[in-house]
Amino acid sequence: MSTEPPRVPQSPRYRDGTVILQTVDHGEVTVPEPTWCVGHDDEYVGYLADVTHNGVHVRAGAATYAHGYVEILDAYISHAPYLELRPEAHPLLSLHLDVRMDATPEDSRKVAQALRVASLRIDRVAAEVERLRNGGQA
Repeated sequence: MSTEPPRVPQSPRYRDGTVILQTVDHGEVTVPEPTWCVGHDDEYVGYLADVTHNGVHVRAGAATYAHGYVEILDAYISHAPYLELRPEAHPLLSLHLDVRMDATPEDSRKVAQALRVASLRIDRVAAEVERLRNGGQA
């Protein structure tokens, strides 16, 4: 017997700071929808524990000569309050950093600059997460 839910597209309904979603295990549920969440329109019906609010993706990368555009950072605010084992009480910063390449000195400098930009963007998103965790206060 499969534990995977059927691949049925979600049909979210948004109302006054909430979203109504379908779940496999709890049927239709109404959950708070943070203003920073990009929505659930491209998701599939799943379990309540899978409901995760995600913010806008913040990215940084470098345009190199040898490898073209190399993405180094993908970060966004994330909150999964209904996880079964470790529900997230507060939003987190979902952070993905990656660069693996053999680089010329010129491309190395471009990557170094992209890392400096990535660092600034991480600081900005982390500050927003901190503000949200403090009840939306600066």
